[in-house]
Amino acid sequence: MLGNGSREKPKGPPKGPGRGGKRPGAGRKAEDGATGMIRINVSLTPEQREKFRNLGGSLWLRGKINEVDSDD
Repeated sequence: MLGNGSREKPKGPPKGPGRGGKRPGAGRKAEDGATGMIRINVSLTPEQREKFRNLGGSLWLRGKINEVDSDD
C-alpha cells in the first residue's frame, strides 16, 4: 500500500554530487606542470613503444615539438 506513510528506498544511482565522475582538477597531473592538455592516440610497434617510453614518453615528445616550434 502506498498511502501508509512508508517510504521506499529510491532505485538506481544517487542523484547529485557523490562519488566518481568527472570533476575539475581531478586526474593525474603532467610531470612538467603542463595544463590545458588534450589526448591523442598514436599507433606504434611494440619496439617503438618501448623506445618512446625509454626516451621519456609524453614529456619527451612535448619537448621535441616545442624545439621545432622555436626554430620557425
